[in-house]
Amino acid sequence: MKPYTLLPLVSLLAGCSGEESTDSQPTVGPAVGSILSAYYGLDELPAGVALLCGAEGVGEDGIPVTFSVQLAEDTVSATVFSVETQSGDAVTPVCATLQPADEPLELRTVLLAGTFGTPDAPPRAVEVVGALKDLAGEPLQGLRTDTITPLEAGPSLLLAERFDADAAGLAGECPEGTRQVVQMTWEGGVSGPDGTALGESQRTAVAVTLGEGSEVTPIALADDDPDNVVHVCLDTTDTPQSIAVTAGFFHDPGDDPNPSTKIDVVEGG
Repeated sequence: MKPYTLLPLVSLLAGCSGEESTDSQPTVGPAVGSILSAYYGLDELPAGVALLCGAEGVGEDGIPVTFSVQLAEDTVSATVFSVETQSGDAVTPVCATLQPADEPLELRTVLLAGTFGTPDAPPRAVEVVGALKDLAGEPLQGLRTDTITPLEAGPSLLLAERFDADAAGLAGECPEGTRQVVQMTWEGGVSGPDGTALGESQRTAVAVTLGEGSEVTPIALADDDPDNVVHVCLDTTDTPQSIAVTAGFFHDPGDDPNPSTKIDVVEGG
């Protein structure tokens, strides 16, 4: 079982059902829905998960599932998901929640809680079996992934989106002098070692390659909720092409550090 503290508990997830509808929020990311990742994050969720999932989620396995599109909050529920175990059983989660990454540019990662497996017999697949929809109202039923990131792995980058510094949902996130923001979405929630807040070590572990081939370090990292979304604040107007993170600086809720990870930057919104 992985050790756990309440600070990174919230980082395991992103967004929550049961709150005000976000149909008016801007849609970002690819137009065609897909599952980007299913991350076997913890094999025993702590008591703090009751704040998000209720008491039924305590002690269960936790799998954050990240989509390429933002989700309509009122369509997220445990019954629209099914997790296939190593024995081939189909398990309905006891909880599916989008919190805390439920800000306008987030809303794409669902934490599933339930009895899905063990470190030696991890789950095999995650499938959308009910009427889950994206913010545009497009159905996502039938989406499936047979690739589950194992329990012992650290988090990797899934998506990097560029936004203007004054884009809706970014107000007050980055310091003065920020000209644009790259929003990083990770497989699971991230923090510093042992659940500490992101700091200077994490900032200097991030490198952004610009259009002309030069490489810059962000002036700050923001949106330290914590969850699986981090804002990279840049003081240049040159177009970011890719973002890379050195291994060992961003830790998941089980305190597993990230591998070296790199991804191309796409235009958000």
